[in-house]
Amino acid sequence: MNLQDLGPSPTQAPPVTAFERGMALFDATPPNYESAVRCFTAAADAGSGDGLAMLGLCQLEGLGMPADPVQARAVLKQAAGRRSALGRFQLGRVLMTGRGGEADEAAGLTAYVAAAAMGHAEATFNLANCLFAGVGCIPDRLAAKSLYLRARALGCPLRPRGVLVKRSELKAVAALAQRFADPNRMFFLVQERQQELALAAALPRPVQDAEGEASPRTLRHAGRLAAGVVAAVAGTLGQFLRPSSRDAGPTKLDF
Repeated sequence: MNLQDLGPSPTQAPPVTAFERGMALFDATPPNYESAVRCFTAAADAGSGDGLAMLGLCQLEGLGMPADPVQARAVLKQAAGRRSALGRFQLGRVLMTGRGGEADEAAGLTAYVAAAAMGHAEATFNLANCLFAGVGCIPDRLAAKSLYLRARALGCPLRPRGVLVKRSELKAVAALAQRFADPNRMFFLVQERQQELALAAALPRPVQDAEGEASPRTLRHAGRLAAGVVAAVAGTLGQFLRPSSRDAGPTKLDF
């Protein structure tokens, strides 16, 4: 019997790609950035979006090759176009910080959303940071807490400081975290909640008359508009428009 006919041994390691070789060299102690760059270049030439993303990161930081933030930004944009979660995450970072060009927080947020939808843990964490602080968006702390929870489930080792889920928020945060786990709904959910928050913020304040009282016509108009807003946001933001129960304070579900 020819032993070659039996196929590969069960313990035989699978073939290592150029990208995997590059990552091993990049993460080695000490790292070999020059050799890693050659591997990433080979991977990118073979069509790897992640290889192109790592090549852009090395060029951004000057690891194993001369630093060129402008060119690195262009490379990361190409990697994002290849549907690389890593490329979209790194593109979000340069857009947020303005490396290699003007800062564009809104575009950076979009890049984070795209990477988070692909299950990138650090992008999910950074997206939560943006929503919590209102960077490139309207602050949405309920969604931020849900995404912090999602990032932890994805294995992100980072933890926000001083962020706790209140007992009154438990159900909403858990429900949102479950909805954010659907990659097909991530972008829609973030966009939907931003639109609802903008609509709620656009509610007009009653115009006061000379005696400091709102006119009946203005109150009726504001009332009709408020009723429409309540109906529009009853799904995801309705809890903010209803009297809330007494807050019991922080719970064990922290981050």
